Amino acid sequence: MNEKLQFHPISDSEYAIWVNQSNNEYREEMIKNGLTFEEAQKKTDDAFRTFLPEGSKSKDNYIYTIKVESRWVGTIWFCLRGAPNNRKAFICDIVLDEKERGKGFGKQAMLMLEEEVKKHGLKHIGLHVFGHNKIARNLYQSLGYEITNLYLEKALS
Repeated sequence: MNEKLQFHPISDSEYAIWVNQSNNEYREEMIKNGLTFEEAQKKTDDAFRTFLPEGSKSKDNYIYTIKVESRWVGTIWFCLRGAPNNRKAFICDIVLDEKERGKGFGKQAMLMLEEEVKKHGLKHIGLHVFGHNKIARNLYQSLGYEITNLYLEKALS
C-alpha cells in the first residue's frame, strides 16, 4: 500500500458528526446483540455521558480522525484506564469508511495506535469486539490481541 495514514486530533465540527454516528452505530451493535432499542439507547447514552463528559476534551480520552492526505478514512478513539500504577489504553471506537475497508487501513491504524499508546508510557491496549464481528476479530487476533473474557449466550426456541 502506497498511501500513508495520519492521525489528526478531531476538530469540534468533526466531533459533532462523529459522536452522533458513533452513538448510532454502538446502539445498533447492541440491538444486534439482543437488546431492545430502548435498552440499547439507554446504555449508549450512559456510556457516552460517562466516558466523554466534556466531549472531545474529556480527560484521558483521545479521538483522532484517520486521514490519507486530506481524505477522511476513519476515526479512532482510545482512553486511558486503570489505577495509576496499572494504566492501560482501551480502544473505545474505531470506524473506517465502508469505501475504504479492505485496503489495509485498519491494520495500519492499529499499528499506528500502538506507537501513540507507547508515547503515554503504556504497555497494554485492550478493546471490546462484538462476537458477530468476525472481520474485526480476525484483524485483532492477527495483530496479537488475545481473548481475555468471553461471554456466551444461547437463544432458546
